[in-house]
Amino acid sequence: MGADLYIEKIQKPILEKYEPLFEAAVRRRDSLPRGSKEAEAAQAEVTKYYDLMFSEGYFRDSYNVTCLLNWLGLSWWQDVIPLCTKARKLRQDKLRKFRDMVANAKLEPVTREKIEARGGTVGDGENSLEEWHRYFVEKHAELVVFLDQAIELNTHVTCSL
Repeated sequence: MGADLYIEKIQKPILEKYEPLFEAAVRRRDSLPRGSKEAEAAQAEVTKYYDLMFSEGYFRDSYNVTCLLNWLGLSWWQDVIPLCTKARKLRQDKLRKFRDMVANAKLEPVTREKIEARGGTVGDGENSLEEWHRYFVEKHAELVVFLDQAIELNTHVTCSL
C-alpha cells in the first residue's frame, strides 16, 4: 500500500508504449516452468518493462517506515486529500500549495529508535542510519522535482491514496 502520484500528461504515453510489452513478457514468463533459467530470464524482462512503465511522470510513497511524508511531518490523509478534487486530482493552485508544503518541510531526524519504532531495521551498509538519511533526502528532492514538473507543464497530478 502506498500513495501513487501520476502526471498523466507524461505517464499515459509511456504506459501506452510499455504496457503491451509488459503484458506479453508476463504471459511468456507464466508459460515457462517455474524456477527454470528461461523463467528467470523472462522475469528480468517483466521487471524491465514494469520499471519502464513507471520511469517518468510517477511518484510512489509507501505507507511503511519509508513514508516520506511521515518523516516530513505531513500526512497523505490529513494534508493532501483535502487539497484534492473529488476525483483525487491536485490542480494548479492546490498543487502549488502542496509543493510549497513539501519543499518547506524539514526532514525529521532519522534515528535508530524512530526507524525501529516504524518497523524498520538499522544495521551496516544499506540499512545504516546514513543510508536511511540519504534515502529520505533524495526522496524529498525527488518529490519536489516531480511536483515542479507538473506545475511547469501546467497540468494536474492524479493521486491514488
